[in-house]
Amino acid sequence: MSEPHKPTRRNNTDPESTRREILQAALEVLAKDGPESLSVTQVARLAGVNRGTAYQHFPTREDLAHATTAWVSERIYEEFYGDFEELSEKNEVFPSDVAMERLSDFAMNNPELSRAWLFDVMSTKGVVTDPFWKRYVHELEQFSKSGYGREDIDIEVFAFITLSSAFLWPIWVGAHSKGSKSRSRMQQRFVDEMLRLSMYGTLIPEKHAALMERFAKTGKAG
Repeated sequence: MSEPHKPTRRNNTDPESTRREILQAALEVLAKDGPESLSVTQVARLAGVNRGTAYQHFPTREDLAHATTAWVSERIYEEFYGDFEELSEKNEVFPSDVAMERLSDFAMNNPELSRAWLFDVMSTKGVVTDPFWKRYVHELEQFSKSGYGREDIDIEVFAFITLSSAFLWPIWVGAHSKGSKSRSRMQQRFVDEMLRLSMYGTLIPEKHAALMERFAKTGKAG
């Protein structure tokens, strides 16, 4: 049996770098066990940072939790929407094939970030002000008004369904895939099924000839 990994004690002379290391460790804890599992001491140990240094950055558990969720929100927005402006200009709004594949690819390559974000948004009481959520919902609202989708879509429900399923599917893939080829096939299965559900549930089929042709070829047409 291999020895458990022990974090390397880091040089704490760069405060900003140290802060990022602590937040990254907190992100891993959030993704695995949820916000209630956070503690400054545990995260410092995971990050390989002196406990006193960690408390200098985050005096309380609440400070650490708030900073981590804010950092997660900022990262997920920047990494997902960083180069999305060009797609938006081409009307590649959700749930097109390009956008759905992009969402799935992002979730598969950023599992901890995705799950930590999902934990935070799911547990938010009242109005959700998270920038990524607000932008995603706005994209869906624009889509429903574009003439390419049904106007009676329940935007909030549809946003929750697509995001939660995309961000949780990698857990299933990780537990059931055997190698990169299997992982790739399972990711494509997810994209195809989400698009099929959209095609015959939220889209106006006649407005999406390319998708109709795509599903006709795969035999998945309803």
